[in-house]
Amino acid sequence: MEKRWTVIEVMRHARHDWLNKIQLIKGHLALNKVERVQEIINGIIGEAQQETRLTNLKAERFAELIMTYNWEPHPIFLEYEVVGDEADLSLYDEPLSEWCRRFFRLLEEQADEQRENHLCLTIEIGHGRAALFFDGRGAWRDGEAVRAWLGRYEPSGPLRLVSFAVGADELTVELELPPCPGISYS
Repeated sequence: MEKRWTVIEVMRHARHDWLNKIQLIKGHLALNKVERVQEIINGIIGEAQQETRLTNLKAERFAELIMTYNWEPHPIFLEYEVVGDEADLSLYDEPLSEWCRRFFRLLEEQADEQRENHLCLTIEIGHGRAALFFDGRGAWRDGEAVRAWLGRYEPSGPLRLVSFAVGADELTVELELPPCPGISYS
């Protein structure tokens, strides 16, 4: 089941994140590490720009899933980046959100909690299509179960699983959202 965040919960998490960032800046200023403060500020700006790019895709459920994923405890840390052109992916929102939610659940079940597990999601828009690249680093208890799921769980609708590879300590998955009437790519 999908968690629906209340305004209060969202504000609580946002406030907590901002307080952590401000305390980090204050700590480095107290140590007179001005260059490190600049790096932190540039990182904050980069994160805000990525959030803007993600929300500008107009796939609200998908953006919410990605932006709030790390707010709850998971054995995987999710990072994301949106590169390329802008696009209106609102027609893909439901199937994309559902596929990603199931994929994340699978990885959480298979992640070795004794290791650090990272999943980097790159959303690439351009050349008349949108593609999602998942790059996982960590340890999977049963890589064969991950391969089997990817081999049999075809995304719904216009989404297409292009390729995947699963190793002991890494995985890569490419999901494509081909052009569709009503979807505009800028």
